[in-house]
Amino acid sequence: MPKTVSFKRLILRAVLRQVSPMVIRLVSVSDHMPLPEFHDVFRIILGWNGDLGYIIRVHGQEFNSFRRKTRSKALHEFKLHRQEKFLYVCDTLDMWEWDVRVLDIQEGVEGDHAPVCVGGRGAAPPEFCGGPTGYRLMLKRQREGAAMSDPVRLEAGVQMLAEGCPGQSARTWDLLRTVLDEGFHSIDRRLHELGPLQPDRFSLKEANARLSELAQRWRLWP
Repeated sequence: MPKTVSFKRLILRAVLRQVSPMVIRLVSVSDHMPLPEFHDVFRIILGWNGDLGYIIRVHGQEFNSFRRKTRSKALHEFKLHRQEKFLYVCDTLDMWEWDVRVLDIQEGVEGDHAPVCVGGRGAAPPEFCGGPTGYRLMLKRQREGAAMSDPVRLEAGVQMLAEGCPGQSARTWDLLRTVLDEGFHSIDRRLHELGPLQPDRFSLKEANARLSELAQRWRLWP
């Protein structure tokens, strides 16, 4: 019979805010996992390679990757209970906010500290795509194509704004046209670089394969 040891496994459900279709990840981790490792695990599950830091807000306190004291914290120090929630921000530039809920707390088993992805829904947004707003615009552009940036429709919108704000100079609206044009070109460039988006796609097998590679790297580190 497996020997139980003094750690727990947290079964966490993370839901990404401000994104549709929904993006959900279910993960099982040791409660002795330090916060930087939790952040690494989550990035790997998402398939993100960059690291622009993290923020965790729990029990009215904030912990982030820029504070030395945070790096020594482990999940068990929060004394989380079943159904408790905390906010996890993955990437402090694009501010991807995840509502994380503790679904279950299980007894740990000796030799079984490895993190596991146990389920999920929806594709992770592309890394460095401009956060939730950038991702929504990319999906809309992919869905609507040229109709989204139709010059006639855009000009009608600009003229409507101009009529509603008659005190603004013509230069203001010229600047708006330039910003909109540059914005659409930026979205098109990102879509071209990243290829067609598949917002509903999720592969549990691929997520755990990436986690296995991470665990192997951890074993090789001195």
